[in-house]
Amino acid sequence: MTASGRAWTTPSASPSRCRTCSTCWNSPRNRSRPVPRWHEGLPASVCVRLTRRCNAACSFCQAPPTSRAEIRAADLGRMARSFARHGVRSMKLSGGEPTVREDLPEIVALIAAAGLKPVVITNGITLSGALLDACAAGGGEFKFSVHRPSSDNDLILRRRPFGHVRKNMARVADRGAGLSVNSVVTPGTLSLMPELVEFSREAGAGKVSFIPVVARGRARRKNEFCFSSAELDSVIGRAGELAALYRGRIVVRCIDFRSHDYWIVENDGSLWAETASEEADRKICGREELLMLDDVAVERGL
Repeated sequence: MTASGRAWTTPSASPSRCRTCSTCWNSPRNRSRPVPRWHEGLPASVCVRLTRRCNAACSFCQAPPTSRAEIRAADLGRMARSFARHGVRSMKLSGGEPTVREDLPEIVALIAAAGLKPVVITNGITLSGALLDACAAGGGEFKFSVHRPSSDNDLILRRRPFGHVRKNMARVADRGAGLSVNSVVTPGTLSLMPELVEFSREAGAGKVSFIPVVARGRARRKNEFCFSSAELDSVIGRAGELAALYRGRIVVRCIDFRSHDYWIVENDGSLWAETASEEADRKICGREELLMLDDVAVERGL
C-alpha cells in the first residue's frame, strides 16, 4: 500500500499486512516500503523472552516451559536496532531463565551496541563471568527475582540455591553493574515487603519492585494467587509507604500489570501487548514483520 493509501496492484506486490494497520510490508521491486504505524506507540522499555527453559520451577511462574522456540542472537540485534530507532531505551531479557542460554553475553553486547540498556532479569542461580563483564561493559543491569528475603526463597524456586543467589548479587555489586530486585507478591506474603526492602538495600540494590502476582501461567485459576481488591490496595499502599520511608536509600515501587499493558517479544519472535489475563493479550505482529522494520530502515539509510 502506498503512503496515500492505495493498494499495490503489480504482480510482485505482497498481500501480507501488519495486524494493527493497513500498511503492506512488502512493496514491488524498487519501491520503498512504508513503515507500519504500530512502531510509533512503542514504550521506553520492551521485554524479550529469550527462552522458556528454566533451572527453577516457581509455583506462580508466569511463563512456564510450553515452547522450545528461541530467537537467534543476530535477530535480537536487528530488533534492538529497530527499537532504538523508534524511541525504546532499554531491553529487558527474561525467560524462563535467560542465563540458561550460553550466548547471553553475546546478546547483551548486541543490545548495548544498538544503543539500548540491556537488563537481565534472572533468578540469580547462575551468573557467568563473561555475562557479568558484558553487562558491565554495556552499561547494563541485573534484576534479581527474589520473593522471600531468606532461604525460604528456595521454597518458591523448588531448589536450594539461595546461597548462590546472594553471592551472585554481591558479585554484581562489587563489579559496579546495575543491581535491582524484582519480587512477586502473593496474598500470603504481604507482610514480607519491609524485610525484602531491607534485604535488597543491604545487598547493594538501587531499586526493589513489588509485582502483585497475576493469574497467568502456573498461577492461573489458583485461589492462593488471587488478590481481592482490598489486598491489592494493601500492596500498592504498602509500597508507597516503604518508598517514603526509604527515600534516598533505595527506590521502592509497585508494578501492577492489571493497570497497563506490558510489551514483550515472545520466545518465537512475535511482539505482544500482554495484560493480566492471557485471554486479553493482543498480538502486535509476528517475527518476520518485526524484523522487516530493520530492513526498511536499512533500505532508507537510517
